[in-house]
Amino acid sequence: MLTPRGTQASDPPGLWAPLRHREFRLLWAGFIVSHVGDFVQLIAQNWLVVGLTRSALRVAVVAFAQALPRLLVSLFAGVLVDRVDRRRLLVVTQSLAALQSVLFLALVVTHRVTYGALVALAFALGLLDSLNLTARQAVMPTLVPRELIARAVALQSLGVNVTQILGPLVSALVLGLLGVAGCLAVNALSFTLLIATLVRLELPKTEAPPPGRSFTDDLREGVGYVRSHPEVLHPIVFAYALGVLGMPLVRLLPLFSRVVLATTPQGYSLLAAASGVGALAASLLITARASRADLPRNVVASGVTFSAALVAFAFTRSYALSWVVLVVFGASQMAFRSAVVTLLQLEVPDRMRGRVMSVLSIDFSLWSIGATVVGVVADALARSHARLPARVDRSLLPPDAVAWGLSRSLALHGALCLAVMLALAAPFLRAAAPRKDVA
Repeated sequence: MLTPRGTQASDPPGLWAPLRHREFRLLWAGFIVSHVGDFVQLIAQNWLVVGLTRSALRVAVVAFAQALPRLLVSLFAGVLVDRVDRRRLLVVTQSLAALQSVLFLALVVTHRVTYGALVALAFALGLLDSLNLTARQAVMPTLVPRELIARAVALQSLGVNVTQILGPLVSALVLGLLGVAGCLAVNALSFTLLIATLVRLELPKTEAPPPGRSFTDDLREGVGYVRSHPEVLHPIVFAYALGVLGMPLVRLLPLFSRVVLATTPQGYSLLAAASGVGALAASLLITARASRADLPRNVVASGVTFSAALVAFAFTRSYALSWVVLVVFGASQMAFRSAVVTLLQLEVPDRMRGRVMSVLSIDFSLWSIGATVVGVVADALARSHARLPARVDRSLLPPDAVAWGLSRSLALHGALCLAVMLALAAPFLRAAAPRKDVA
């Protein structure tokens, strides 16, 4: 692993120790600003989609369009990240994402935005994110010494979780005062600030591949590495299962908020912030103190808790109770994700980091695949509840039928998620048993 400039053996092992390293500190702060902007745009986009259609399926399709590129190109993105200058790649992807946000803004301001345009814009952003996310995950651990990797992952999670609170709060303010256009302008500004940060950084050079080694050779090596190392494969499989069965709620929350809880845009934004509150609490109370030996058990416990929270949320009808359950949902999801990422970062050598993390990042695509399935089931249940034939347009479904179908579909998938978590627990714990405690 490359040793970052300024590394000191005397760094304390506390949660904040990685911030003593300049490049990590600047990039961490830049990503927080960018994540806030991403959240503001996402909430505005979700509210806009729900305003155009009350269909759970159509809401999920926009999310799926954004996730599809990651599913298709993540493995190739991992190889690219392990081959090219990672700072330059981040600058390019962030610049193009800023252009996407500006185009989105122009369509909204000129009142030319359509459902088809939203799908296309989501696909374009997903393509850029597939490169950007892999590059971020590969870069951050190279900026601190190995003994601080677990703390660096914890800080990354904490930063993301702070944005899950700040993003909805900012969006609630901006969406109420300036509408969707204001939210898109905020995101474009956040991209500009991150790009300005990236151009100032000196990141470790990417190790060049051996002479004569092809792109395909690197791709095969990455996939083969994951398949031949159970301590790497099992956490990824666990993450895939939770992604496809447990995370559809994140994509469908705006619809649940509108048709089940009958909230305003500001109410939805604050509801979205609830999971961020839980995630932030988990970052501070659990992740930073966990040892390598604790991580596999944390994955299992948080996965089971997460699934139970999803089932409970599906049957809530009180805004206050929904908010509380989402705090538990967010805390358990953060604990799960952070434990999985830390396990992988500790096991994987730097030259393989981009490829392995790209395999893991496919689970984000599975969130939207799961949301699409939940949307199909929810629409079918809503039609049955309303006694409407399949040929009737979805927009004619009464709100109470949509609410009934969505709740039952989420509960069903939450129960399936819980069953899978329990079935995977024993083989996962055997594969992830630590050879030594490295925390």
